[in-house]
Amino acid sequence: MFRSFFPSVAAVAAFLMASPAARAQATADFYKGKSINLLIGSGEGGGFDTSARLAAQFLPRYLAGAPALVPQNTPGASGLRVAEMISNISARDGTVMGITQPQMVLNKVLDPRGRYRPQDFNWIGRLGSFTTFVVVRKDAPVQSLADAKARKLIVSGAAPSGPGVMVPMALNSLIGTKFNIVSGYKSAQDSGLALERGEVEGIGSAAYEFVDSKGWLRTGFARMLFTIGLTRHSAVPDAPTVVEIIDDPRDKSVMKLVVVGSAIGRAFIAPPGVPADRVAALRDAFDKMVKDPEFIAESVKRGFEVEPMSGVELQKLVADAMSVDDDIAQRTRRITEPEGAR
Repeated sequence: MFRSFFPSVAAVAAFLMASPAARAQATADFYKGKSINLLIGSGEGGGFDTSARLAAQFLPRYLAGAPALVPQNTPGASGLRVAEMISNISARDGTVMGITQPQMVLNKVLDPRGRYRPQDFNWIGRLGSFTTFVVVRKDAPVQSLADAKARKLIVSGAAPSGPGVMVPMALNSLIGTKFNIVSGYKSAQDSGLALERGEVEGIGSAAYEFVDSKGWLRTGFARMLFTIGLTRHSAVPDAPTVVEIIDDPRDKSVMKLVVVGSAIGRAFIAPPGVPADRVAALRDAFDKMVKDPEFIAESVKRGFEVEPMSGVELQKLVADAMSVDDDIAQRTRRITEPEGAR
């Protein structure tokens, strides 16, 4: 029997009838002296890890009861491990949150067997979009779209379900690029070391903050080849998006689905079934945090552009992505599945 994770009508009605002061006091009473485990679906040093640790520093200021946020790196399968943990294992009382690769929404569209439902998570808020890039060394044989169609380029990727593998694979199928993808790199740091050592000639997906922090742009060691997103990044306006380099309208729709995670971005989630008052408290604290001048200044200092989105808006965005036309989902599945599975 299907079990709904949404609160009952009576519970929601009781929550709405309570005064704001009463709701705040109930939240404070619950969180006082407690900790919130913040699961991070990636290794240390990348953009998601940095985002999580910033939130751990500032969010307790705005949450009644001031619980400590305890970051826990839990990498695996490009964030799917955290998605499944929050869906199936984590406590549903507001003492667990997560930040994971937004690619997990696309993964669920393409593989309904995944043990989680993105639309059932309680989406708390987004710090910023997740525009990433295909990065190449300046001495690599590929420096343009024409080069990518004419010559092979060895790029690193994480798991097959991540953008560093799926985007180059989709480009190979849709427009005939010749990316040779080496998957299995566990973190941005691992991919970066592989690029510096010459083990690979490019990275299938890397955040601007990470590339900038390595000094590759300033020294000319590497450059952004393509933007993995729906729009170009203001800091790298010359790098075309992977959507705009495709001419066929149907194929454009496929690529838009592939990069839907760029809009979902660095978003925080809570498990299904968390009481409505605690979800509301977490969302309200998050909305206040992203307006904090000190938080914004610290984000800028670390190379992040704060582009917040509320939990309510995220909830709708994810629901819309999960209702994509089946024809587009089927075509996307065919061109992004590993060759051995075809």
